[in-house]
Amino acid sequence: MPVTKYRIPIWRSAVLKALRVEVKKVTPVDLFAGGPVILTCNHQSFLDGIILAFAAPVKMVFPVSNVQSVENRYTRLGLLALQGLGLGTMVPMNSDHPFGMRQLLSSLKSGQSVAVFPQGRIAWPDEDLPEKAGVEWLHRRTGATVVRAKLHGAGDSRFFGRAGRKIWPRIVLEL
Repeated sequence: MPVTKYRIPIWRSAVLKALRVEVKKVTPVDLFAGGPVILTCNHQSFLDGIILAFAAPVKMVFPVSNVQSVENRYTRLGLLALQGLGLGTMVPMNSDHPFGMRQLLSSLKSGQSVAVFPQGRIAWPDEDLPEKAGVEWLHRRTGATVVRAKLHGAGDSRFFGRAGRKIWPRIVLEL
């Protein structure tokens, strides 16, 4: 009998609740259990990857900009802490070199799921960025299922969004 609902561990639910994140589960968990998945999501703030890591029903591989994952000591330590909690693996991405994309491809081929922000960067409010070719490239080479998630409200954060005005906004993730 296929499972269509999933529960994330209580401690992860508590973190999401503290971040004021509501997760609307619209995707059957069967898609995640059936093999590697490419999870895509719009990118509104620096919290987005953290939210996806806590809300995803499976451990994901996350591409993270080279600046955040290697060059900035504080974010690098934060990302290593999240990785230590078992929330996923980080892959440094540099748009000038294909090594990060090759590592994502290798992860998918080995059966791991990948979370990608296909626009490539955090969008400004009301900015509609086109998707880059990476998701399609990965899908063509692996046949992995593409699952689309949508974040609402994360860009309203004064601390983590581009032009947010709220200190702790309510965020909705449709996953």
